[in-house]
Amino acid sequence: MHVWFLLLVCVLTTIAQDLNTFGIGLSSQWLYPTETEILTHTLAPGSNFGVLTHFWTTGDPAIDQSTFSYYIDGESEPSIQFVTYMLAGAGFNDQTSPWGTKWIGKGAQSGGWYNNFRVPFQKSIRVTGKLPSTVMDKKIIWIIVRGTENLPTSFHGFQLPSNARLTLQKIENQTYDPLAWVRVVDIPTGHGLLLSHTLAVSSGNLNFLEGCYHAYTSHEQQFPGLIVSTGTEDYFDSAFYFNAGQFHFEVSGYSHFRQVSNNSLEWSAYRMHDLDPIFFTNGFRFEWRNGDVVDDRGFKCIVDQGGHVVGSPTQSIVTSYAWVYVW
Repeated sequence: MHVWFLLLVCVLTTIAQDLNTFGIGLSSQWLYPTETEILTHTLAPGSNFGVLTHFWTTGDPAIDQSTFSYYIDGESEPSIQFVTYMLAGAGFNDQTSPWGTKWIGKGAQSGGWYNNFRVPFQKSIRVTGKLPSTVMDKKIIWIIVRGTENLPTSFHGFQLPSNARLTLQKIENQTYDPLAWVRVVDIPTGHGLLLSHTLAVSSGNLNFLEGCYHAYTSHEQQFPGLIVSTGTEDYFDSAFYFNAGQFHFEVSGYSHFRQVSNNSLEWSAYRMHDLDPIFFTNGFRFEWRNGDVVDDRGFKCIVDQGGHVVGSPTQSIVTSYAWVYVW
């Protein structure tokens, strides 16, 4: 009842308010090893909220691995911080181009990364960038950041409450043993929905793809929760270890593969949930497994401990981005 009341108030308020678009476009500017301010915007008097709608950048190759930060409503530490290639769902700085969806993509051979995730704020937003720590001198950058005040965000019949926040939950280059559980999202309390997830894995072979995804739509829900996929490739809308090759769909994509050596490979994929948002009502856990097991009958995804290992999964180095709205 409370959520629907907020939605009604948001709709009625927006009708009476101006949709004021703001932003900045910077050409042939410099990005530095220290944090560089790109945009600061404070709501106009009478506006109740704003939403960032677009991010695009290109320039020196160092830009691809630079860190960009969103400071929401006066934060001293940014609640959203990303590198461009993971923002676009392409692990390992994959330079394949051009490709794109309405949400993410890469439109140029060099750079041209973009993202259209809606980032709400209640008072102000500040966007900064910083070169990777390995770069000691300034580098050239072109960048566009844009948004609109009083613009509601809707996903095919569901409108976000006006107080919703977009959060980014990250894992960066963490090592997991075979069959280890990887907690992609951990939100102890509150309501929300999962918007998007990108997974990048370096491993000894592809048997990590046996891993199932489990969503716990209440934080304390017991295993197995909601079985979201019966294998990793299922979650990303493919099958049989992605045997049709790489692809970039509107909802999902197999965005990177490289056989580094006989016993080492790189892989990444992205998945959007705007068409099938995964909602939660009392906290949220979202977990993936590095490989998986079957029970004595051969059924997968229903054994937490023990079971029979599928294939020979190895240690994996995992980077994960999960974009979650909370309210």
